[in-house]
Amino acid sequence: MENEILNYEDENILRMIPKNKKGVCLYSGGKDSGLALSIACENSEIVALINCCEQKHPMFHQHDMDLMELQSKSLKIPIAYSNGHWKESHEIETLLKEYKAQGVEFVVFGDICSIKNANRKIKLCNSVGLKPCMPLWKKNYDWLFKEMKKRNLKCLLSSVRPQIKDCIGKILDDEIYEKFKKLDMNPFGEMGEFHSTLLDLDIFEFPIRYEIKTINKCEDKFGEKWEIIVNYYK
Repeated sequence: MENEILNYEDENILRMIPKNKKGVCLYSGGKDSGLALSIACENSEIVALINCCEQKHPMFHQHDMDLMELQSKSLKIPIAYSNGHWKESHEIETLLKEYKAQGVEFVVFGDICSIKNANRKIKLCNSVGLKPCMPLWKKNYDWLFKEMKKRNLKCLLSSVRPQIKDCIGKILDDEIYEKFKKLDMNPFGEMGEFHSTLLDLDIFEFPIRYEIKTINKCEDKFGEKWEIIVNYYK
């Protein structure tokens, strides 16, 4: 459990997307940022996606740039890349300042429950004078899953921990979600149980098609995991 206190005056305001304003989205290519983006696009214009990536040493579950470009094309929203993790990158601050100069007023994040990460992003936005927006913040997981289905969100389980290794390469559907709920785990993977790749969404122009090449067992600093190597295409 986190002992930190959220550094924001009102969680309801944190969840709100300003109407008829310009914003950008910190976008990973997974289900959470995709769902937050879809919600944000209902009320305002998202003018850019920002993806944090490490060019020399890829970060844990970093999506390939080819996939990010494919998602960007389907979304009809340009994507910009900030080298390094958003927690340490000064490049992202420069990007956000540039977007602010172009009329952007807020940043969308897919955060759900980590107070530590939320506070870091709130601090980042405060440093550049933009409003942080987290439409998924502290929402009930069943509500989030229903919202995923409502918005035609389809995602692939592309990296999983040992307790759910039989789910690698599967789509997060009703059966898998109910299975996760019965296990001693976070059903949205918020504790690192799995990572996802966004394949379709109500605001996609076309779905992302895929072909699984291999399933690999490997390790990272958090322990053992299984991940898939995939070809993605239009």
